[in-house]
Amino acid sequence: MTNETDHHGTTMQTINTYDRIAARYCEKTRLEKYLRWEREYVRKLIAIIGSTGPLILDVGCGDGRHCRIIDEEGGKAIGIDLSQGMLREAKLNYPEGDFCLMDMRSLSFQDSFFDGIWSSGSIYHVTKAQARSVLSQFHRVLKPGGVLGISFKLGEGEGLESNPKSYAGSPRYFAYYSALEMSDLLAATGFTQVETCLYPEEVFGADNLQMWLRK
Repeated sequence: MTNETDHHGTTMQTINTYDRIAARYCEKTRLEKYLRWEREYVRKLIAIIGSTGPLILDVGCGDGRHCRIIDEEGGKAIGIDLSQGMLREAKLNYPEGDFCLMDMRSLSFQDSFFDGIWSSGSIYHVTKAQARSVLSQFHRVLKPGGVLGISFKLGEGEGLESNPKSYAGSPRYFAYYSALEMSDLLAATGFTQVETCLYPEEVFGADNLQMWLRK
């Protein structure tokens, strides 16, 4: 198990990596083959919320593409990230977007502030020991009946990876979960599952699971 001091170091390495590779990384994530499926899943989030103009927090917003999709699909997005490099890309890619530097482990928003949360490819960058507190933060800032859309990587173990599948030689921290493990964790923090599906294997590989849950 990674201790708090060690994880601070791996967190900074992960942030530094994203700062360094931001421009190249975002060129890849904006490819249409990814955006088509991501738009479909954001639409599902908004449909499950079921209200007009829902306010949605995009956790780990990266280049801001999901904030743009949320706004285009009738919601209002606020994007947060811990990488200054990624936030620069977001502001270049989507100048109209609302972005700020913030840690998902310590959200500064008031209780019951959001109608929805979109967390794509972010929960696996914190340790499993911290994941429950992150999900508790999500639960706190969601309105009663609010909806969480979250994706994570299937597998076992956690740690700093020097050569992850994307951008080998660029160390980042990853935590992997089984579907049951994540389901139990979400249930323990007060979420009820609405729907679950795998991202298309031909686009994202075989290890990305998407869940929609209600508070």
